[in-house]
Amino acid sequence: MKTASWRFVTVLVLGGLLCSCASVPKPAAPQREPVAARLQRAVIHALEKKSDLAHAAVDGVLEEAPLSRSAWILRACLFLEEGQLDAAARAVAHLRTLAPGDPEPRVLEALIDRRRLRPQGSWLEAMRQAWFDAGRPSLFYDGDREELEPGIQDVIAIVWGRTEDVENRFLAMLMGEASEAQEQWMMDHLSGLRDPVLKLAAFEYFHRALGTREMAAARKRGRDLLRPEMASLATGLNRSDLPLLLLLGETSVEAPLTREELRELERIAELPRYRDTRIARLGDEAQWRLEPLGVRHPDWSFYWAAMGTRLMDASWQLHYRLRVPQEQLTPEERIRLGQAVWKLGGRITEGGTSVEWLMGHRLMEQGALLTGDEAGRALAAAEVQRNLMAGVAATLFRFRLWPLPSFQREWLDANLEDEERLLETFVAR
Repeated sequence: MKTASWRFVTVLVLGGLLCSCASVPKPAAPQREPVAARLQRAVIHALEKKSDLAHAAVDGVLEEAPLSRSAWILRACLFLEEGQLDAAARAVAHLRTLAPGDPEPRVLEALIDRRRLRPQGSWLEAMRQAWFDAGRPSLFYDGDREELEPGIQDVIAIVWGRTEDVENRFLAMLMGEASEAQEQWMMDHLSGLRDPVLKLAAFEYFHRALGTREMAAARKRGRDLLRPEMASLATGLNRSDLPLLLLLGETSVEAPLTREELRELERIAELPRYRDTRIARLGDEAQWRLEPLGVRHPDWSFYWAAMGTRLMDASWQLHYRLRVPQEQLTPEERIRLGQAVWKLGGRITEGGTSVEWLMGHRLMEQGALLTGDEAGRALAAAEVQRNLMAGVAATLFRFRLWPLPSFQREWLDANLEDEERLLETFVAR
């Protein structure tokens, strides 16, 4: 009996051990990174001109997903950038068999032809002409080919994690969305902004109404800290961006203009320029400062850093306040207001960016309405429409789709040099 009991217990113990062993989970096989993520990393390698890494990454993607049209587009672009036009043509030919109706193969075929004709020519011009050769197809459609567009860099995290330089950190804030703590830090260190252009940009930055109501209210401290210096700087200034910001920056968009504001606006409108700085120089400086800190180039962040120094908020404020009926002014005063706004709008259009061109002509249109100048209003309205058409054309072209670093650099440089002129070249040949 004892023997039987012992055997029974032994069976139970061994059975329990076997069951417990069977229940131990096997180590999971490592999951492969999604194709889209690997493709996007390959795009970044391509834009950084790390062609060996880019080729290896796209080859790996095609082994797993041989029908990936985005991967074939990237492979063709890699060969194009290297000047291997025959290899690029073979990649595009295969792409066309995968998707005969897609517009990208037509554009790439035309681009290869253009590069054969002028291998040392402008990438930007070759791509623009290729798009026209292909019939100006729309390349803008939701949710497709997004993996070919490099992901947005978290510039603030990159720069703030690597330096405590106040000016570099502020430039990063112009490129991204700063937290409340970061804005408070910047207000505590405003004395570190030595560049007058960045001081002006900071003064405008702290007029922003973005974010929570608490964040918008907290920015008043930044404005108050900078206002005495800004008011002193504006005295005798021969440009109108800062005086206009001091005049309208903290006013309500729902309020009509007062007679006192009209008189100051007339004085500002007689100043010879809206601003002194060229956006190309500002973009170059942002790149010079932040590329060594890990912000890659070409990248659209440098454009937004430059745009953040343009002091456009006050002109938008004026635009909205002019939409309010100006019944408190006499007919003569409304004419004077229209004349001042027309002049100021004309100054703003000289800036070279699409936003300045659009905003300047919108103000000119409003000024012409106030003076009763129908011909002037029609002229300004036509320029506004032309600006919008140019923007639509550039959207259809979808410049970020093409992982060609030489083209992307030329595109960014042309935007910073004269964005409006660049966009208009996509309306007609």
